[in-house]
Amino acid sequence: MARYTGVYGFPESADGARRLAEALNVPCHIAELHRFPDGESLVRLPDPVERAVVYRSLDRPNDKLVELTLAASVLRRQGATELCLVAPYMAYMRQDAVFRPGEPVSQTVVGDWLGRLFDRFVCVEPHLHRTHTLDEVFVGRPSICLSGAGAIAERLRRDGAAPDTVIVGPDEEAAPLVEAVAGPLGLTALVGRKERRGDRDVTVTLPDGAPLAGRPVVIVDDVISSGETIFSCARAARAMGATSVRVFGVHALFDPAVAARFQSEGLGTPLSCDGVPHPSNAMPLARLIADALAAPC
Repeated sequence: MARYTGVYGFPESADGARRLAEALNVPCHIAELHRFPDGESLVRLPDPVERAVVYRSLDRPNDKLVELTLAASVLRRQGATELCLVAPYMAYMRQDAVFRPGEPVSQTVVGDWLGRLFDRFVCVEPHLHRTHTLDEVFVGRPSICLSGAGAIAERLRRDGAAPDTVIVGPDEEAAPLVEAVAGPLGLTALVGRKERRGDRDVTVTLPDGAPLAGRPVVIVDDVISSGETIFSCARAARAMGATSVRVFGVHALFDPAVAARFQSEGLGTPLSCDGVPHPSNAMPLARLIADALAAPC
């Protein structure tokens, strides 16, 4: 099935790498990592592969980016002719412009860095805003931008979502994800407006007259980190008469303290896709990614 001859993973994402390798029917190799007392990393990849998939989600990215650089150098030296980076979560996408004098365009910097190391890229819901495609990030490199909507819709179908369920996104940036979840299920889609005043100071407003009274609501978003956007959105939905609120995210970046907040807000445990390893993982991405890798460039 696959054009690739092996998958490389890293210790923290070993399970995801193995699931992808199984879907591709190729061997999986897990890198050995050693961190010296001064914080430097040593990467060992003992098994050479001609056409390699390197699988690593780039949440908490700084050490990971350096280690990916070292890993790519080893694979090239061992004779790899093609390297594809599968980064279900791609870091540094939000800073896609200079918002204040003296700031970098981090998206461009990291895109250029990784584009010098890898020949092809696959990401899931990479948090693109003013940038329309991944091709603008990894200039000159084939890249595939996958949606987590199918995995969320399938889970809702399996759970037997009621036909009057409303799929809600907290802002316009979530609109494509919301519509892609709601459409195949024949459910109503709704998008709010978000005002962000700081990392943890967010207000979500839902449209006047939104048809939520007496209906269950499912909030979907690409990234759940501080949780403040979701909490505000849930309060707004309840204020408009929603009978219940569930939360689904593609990438779960939230810590145990935020998980406890979800419980105290009466939202239970959010469900996430498994691109970023997290206790909330409930929706697999391996088959989606494997099918993308098997497709011609």
